[in-house]
Amino acid sequence: MKLNIHTIIHPIIQKLAYEIMHEKTYEKSINTNNEKTLGMLIFYETLRKWLKIDSVYIKKVDILKKGLFLNQSEKYLIITNIIECYNILSEVQKILPKTYLKHIDFYNKNNEFICNTKLEEYKIIIFEKFLINYNIIETINYLNSKYKINLSGIKIVCVTCNSNILKSIAQKYPYLNIYTTKII
Repeated sequence: MKLNIHTIIHPIIQKLAYEIMHEKTYEKSINTNNEKTLGMLIFYETLRKWLKIDSVYIKKVDILKKGLFLNQSEKYLIITNIIECYNILSEVQKILPKTYLKHIDFYNKNNEFICNTKLEEYKIIIFEKFLINYNIIETINYLNSKYKINLSGIKIVCVTCNSNILKSIAQKYPYLNIYTTKII
């Protein structure tokens, strides 16, 4: 398998992912907060090499001030099932201000979505909480055939993923990057 699988092993991410996978927290507000925190941390770990920070220096009469800003030309598109993943993605715009969400139902075989903008302008993240469905391959096929998306501009992010689905993705798209906390 040539697939680029990145297992996120940070202890805090592992702990939060374990609690969400096994739903050990019975209070809904704690679970919601855990999902929000996990989403921020997973996206940070996944995108830290993609993110570009620009330094801006402002010279005043007596002092020099420095400001750090995210590169404003970078745009991100997160393709996900918003209904299932809303809690995890609710805080992501804090680290990715120019982020657009596109809803897709990974359980629906007719997974076509229409985008009025040029997708090649975006860095694309396909996010699924638990990657257990083969329809993600159809989504990648659709992006590749209809929009001619360069696969190096796509990252797949999930909390857990199924090893059989990884094998199927590896056969068709061996050079994709997948980020996960656990392979089951």
